[in-house]
Order: sequence, then structure tokens, then C-alpha cells
Amino acid sequence: MSYKNTFLRLLSRIAAPSRTQQNRILAVATTALGDTLWAMPAIESLRKSFPNSHIALLTSPIGLQIFKHNPWTDEIHLLDSPLALWKKLRGRFDTILILHASQRFILPLCASLGATRIVGTAGINKDLDDLLTDPLPNLPQHEIDRRLAMVEAIGGRAHSKTLSFFLQPEEKKPLSGRWIAIHPGAKDSYKLWPLSHFAAVGRALKNYNILITGGPSERPLMEELSRLIPNSHLADSSLSLRSFAGLLSSVDLLICNDSGPFHLATALKTPALAIYSPTDPALCGPHHSTTSHVLSKPRTCTPCIRRRCRTPFCLLQIGPDEVIAKSKTILLK
Repeated sequence: MSYKNTFLRLLSRIAAPSRTQQNRILAVATTALGDTLWAMPAIESLRKSFPNSHIALLTSPIGLQIFKHNPWTDEIHLLDSPLALWKKLRGRFDTILILHASQRFILPLCASLGATRIVGTAGINKDLDDLLTDPLPNLPQHEIDRRLAMVEAIGGRAHSKTLSFFLQPEEKKPLSGRWIAIHPGAKDSYKLWPLSHFAAVGRALKNYNILITGGPSERPLMEELSRLIPNSHLADSSLSLRSFAGLLSSVDLLICNDSGPFHLATALKTPALAIYSPTDPALCGPHHSTTSHVLSKPRTCTPCIRRRCRTPFCLLQIGPDEVIAKSKTILLK
């Protein structure tokens, strides 16, 4: 990939304008659900630290739904083609924070916009760290704190460490009775607790209505779990993120893997319980939350092979009985 990086570096230097508007900050968060939600405290802290600055956000389609109705940004730009974004954003910002971006072209694009400061975490930029003016060390810290460190690097401070989601009253979906949502899926297969374990939990909590949730690609998993839990209900897997959030806001408890919906529940202040082992909740679990809970065991493999893992037996350290007992404790509160 070195030839691609060389080309992108050269292009970013040629395309950069000679002048940029001042007192304007662009925050970049262009990844998936959990990673984007973790940017919310940084966005809030930017606004409260720099109340007179113009604050913009570059984000993904999922981020557009996450940040909708937030009171802290002046404008939100949707991740589009590099050329379209360059034409739209060139010369408009003096400071750019790369909160989290997985697309290779994002950092070269930002370097071509003419900002005097580009702040990001070193070591996670596909060998393009030299395009950062202020590379910050990649410390073992929670992902929320990693993003807040960028706010502090430009003279701000952390005003919040909790997640937010601005659901409107008309978006909420009231449910009759008491409900437990079980979300058996996750983006990465090595984070999947066995389906049979989720089924045992659902059957044990039969005094509640059981709602099985998931996205379109998780529909077969949802249907299989529904067959294992008598009288359970299947959620609509085609719901938009905001519609799903409206549904999630009405349940009494979410039980799930380490996944985006867990962090969404945290932002909604919906009680939630997640099962962790290959991932470390100190780095990517609930942060300063009183409603979200984790059952976690140490990794069984060193190093963890993550996405190459076909049988995440480390998760077998956590049995259904432990999840049932913890769920009952949360529900009693």
C-alpha cells in the first residue's frame, strides 16, 4: 500500500489552499455505531470549551442518525466522494480532529483542506501519521478518553464522559407490559456468545416478554433464537437506527454481546447487560454509566487473534446462570 500512501501524500500537498478560515473546527467520526457514539462526549466538550467557534462534523450515514438533533454542532457533513468533500470543505477549517476514521482517504483529504492543525491518534492511520500535525500517543485508555484527549490537545477540556442520543418524543415506541430485549448478534463473530446460552437466558426469564432484535444480516440468527425461546417476539430487522433506538428506549433490559446496540442502550439510559471476554471493557465498555453493566472474563489466548478466531471459547467462561442472576439483579433495581 506504500505507493497509494505516497500518491495520497502528494495529492494532499498539491490540493491544500493557501488560506483558511479561522476559529472553525471540523471533527471527523466516520465509522460504525459504537465508535461513532463514543465521539459524542468529545463533540459536547468542544462546544462547551469553545462556545464561539464554528463546529462542524464529518460523519457516516449511521453517524448522521446518531448526531441528529444534537445541540452542539453548527453543521454536519455526510461522508461522500473525496472530490465532492474537498470542494465543499476546502479552506473552511483551521483545526481538524480525527476522532475515528477507517477509510484510507480521510486523513489525506483532511490534510488537503488547509487546516493548520490536524489532531489524531498515532499508529492507527494506515501508515499516514506524518499527515497529522499533532499526533497523540495511542495509550491504553477508554475510547471515549482517547477522543477527549484530542479536545484537550487544542486547549479544551472534558466536560462530559457519558454518551447521549437525542431521541424525540414522537420517535419513542411505548411497549405494553415488561420487556427484555435479547440481541444475539455482533459485527465481529469472535464476540458472539453461544446462541444456546442466549436461549437458556430467555427461557429462564419467561415472566417477561422476550423481544429478539437484530439487523437485516442477523435475521437468520434472530429466527433461530426465536425457535429456541417459546412465545418470544421478533423485532423488525429492517428498522432504521433511530426507529430501533425508539424501540430500545422502551424495554426494561437489553442483553447482548459487545456490540453497537449495547452502546446505543447506554446512550439512551436503557438498562443493559453485555457479555465480554475477547474485548476489554476498560477500553471499550460502558464509561461512567449507571445503567449499563458487563460480565467479563480474561482472554484465554495470548495474543487474541480477534477476527481470525473461528471458535471464541473464551466466552464459554460465562454461563447462562451467571447472566440470569445478573439480569434479575438489574431488573430488581
